[in-house]
Amino acid sequence: MKKQNWFLLLAAMFTVLLLCGCSQYDDKYEDGAFLADRANHYVAIIWTSNPELDGTYSLHAGSFSGVRTLRSFTVEEEGTLCEVIPDLICTKGEAKLLLVDAQESTLLSQWPLDSQDPLSITLPAGRYELRLAGKSAGFDGTISLALNGQISPWDDVLGEIQASAEQALRGGWKEVFREAADSLRQVLGNKQNAA
Repeated sequence: MKKQNWFLLLAAMFTVLLLCGCSQYDDKYEDGAFLADRANHYVAIIWTSNPELDGTYSLHAGSFSGVRTLRSFTVEEEGTLCEVIPDLICTKGEAKLLLVDAQESTLLSQWPLDSQDPLSITLPAGRYELRLAGKSAGFDGTISLALNGQISPWDDVLGEIQASAEQALRGGWKEVFREAADSLRQVLGNKQNAA
């Protein structure tokens, strides 16, 4: 009987710690500098993501707090129309998509998941990141990215490696290796999950 009580007490303590840890970034949800920082700062419970054959990217989280980069991409032409089409439903808490200028670490645009409106923005040539910010958020659905009307595939490893090499030539070695490692980890993890 005493062993069962200890087990229940430990399970309750673990649950409380887990729930408290998942909301540790909730106070940063409106902090622009935090959201545009080059690093990912987040805690997630039951996070799944996977590129789909139709060019969309499926996402699910039971609970998510903080900010995470979903995709880095390069715009080659001045005046490129970037459209982010979300079909993500926020099941609890708050969540929003962010567009960040990766070179300047500045927040360009943000919009809540539940808006169901695509983000359309004209971008100059440069390097950008599509990020997700959450405040004790749960969500489920898909997202797609189109540049000048063309859906951009989510597992474009060669494009990521080329952009990283270009950045390395400009002297950003530390960031290049971090981004390349993150991209490869994500793609290899997704390929293994699909097998």
